[in-house]
Amino acid sequence: MTDKNNIEKCFEKGSKTYNSKAIIQKKIAAKLAHLLLQNGLHTIERLLEIGCGTGFLTEQILKNFSINEYFINDLVDKSISDIKAITSNHKQPIYDYIKGDAETISFPKELNAIISTSTFQWFNYLEEFILKIKSQLSANGTLAFSTFGPNNYKEIKATLNVGLEYKSQKNLKQILEPNFEIIHTEEWTEQKEFTSPVEVLKHMKFTGVNGLKTSFFGKERLTKFNSDYSKLFSTIHGTVLLTYNPIIIIAKLK
Repeated sequence: MTDKNNIEKCFEKGSKTYNSKAIIQKKIAAKLAHLLLQNGLHTIERLLEIGCGTGFLTEQILKNFSINEYFINDLVDKSISDIKAITSNHKQPIYDYIKGDAETISFPKELNAIISTSTFQWFNYLEEFILKIKSQLSANGTLAFSTFGPNNYKEIKATLNVGLEYKSQKNLKQILEPNFEIIHTEEWTEQKEFTSPVEVLKHMKFTGVNGLKTSFFGKERLTKFNSDYSKLFSTIHGTVLLTYNPIIIIAKLK
């Protein structure tokens, strides 16, 4: 179970460095927007974005799509204020900012599309959430999202036995298929190099994703982590690797 209060605090702290450090997440947001355009979704009457963060996907939507009503959600207060700064430069569409945990709060109905990047992996009850948003979509409404698969941060899991229970692409399709037609799905892995295991931890902190546990390291544990991580995941160049495993799915309500 993820602790949403702790996640909120970690992303609040990481908001100042997120844009410069979350390179993979930015690329994923751009790719999701591109795939939506490729699949013919240029105009959206009523759109909900879940987990807007600092606005990677929001900016792509405002730049490339025609939207009438744009509902924008995030768990973190700072994210909503960041998004308001972005949207202030765009007089259209009509905006509604919805702060709170997407798993528990209410959303508008008759939405033409619901989108999200790099958020669903934090949810505790994704199956129930998919059923919830199914009822918010209009006929033939689109659900488009990215999340991460089981190989995401596999190095952290191997050395610390700490990590989210990531769902596989197969699991996600099984959750969706009773109510959605899958239009597009893809998965890949991407590795980043760091000078040391400590730099990996700093990267996680700077992007807010150290919200896995409220307590993390003492000196002895940090020394062991450095040693174990270096033994298992060093490159021939003396750097260490961290793996990302993005999954993108676009589906239409049956």
